[in-house]
Amino acid sequence: MIINLTKKKILAQNPKAARSFAERGRGMIGRNFENFDAMVFDRCNCIHTLLMSITIDVLFVNRDNVVCELRKSLKPWRPFIRSGKAISVIELPQGAIEKSETKIGDVLNLNAEVTQEREEELKQKILSTPEVAISMNCPPVIGDKLEFIKNGNTTHASEK
Repeated sequence: MIINLTKKKILAQNPKAARSFAERGRGMIGRNFENFDAMVFDRCNCIHTLLMSITIDVLFVNRDNVVCELRKSLKPWRPFIRSGKAISVIELPQGAIEKSETKIGDVLNLNAEVTQEREEELKQKILSTPEVAISMNCPPVIGDKLEFIKNGNTTHASEK
């Protein structure tokens, strides 16, 4: 799970890490975020959209997990998109940056983990207690201000 700690919003519930040489080379070519909602490239500060068929949003993240650059609605067939300060890149469905209100300077948790019980509550858009377990010693993301970004819709937890 990827959480914007600054905005207290979930950016991706099921991110896919591109780890192998083949996964990193293919990236989003021939894919469309059907079985995952973000693709993460660690140790990366440059991407391309050659051979891709979809428009994407892109976040560049520095070593402190701070968004240092972003690109909204990046079209296919761009040969070279780079941020010299980044060490990770997150490719998201088009519109995810806008809907999550993510901005340069926001702090992300790229490795958020949630207990099984809390995962079910999150899926039901219910946050009733502060037992969210998040890795990497990041503060928990709780409360009725948390918004869920999924399938292009933004829903406040207090609406359910």
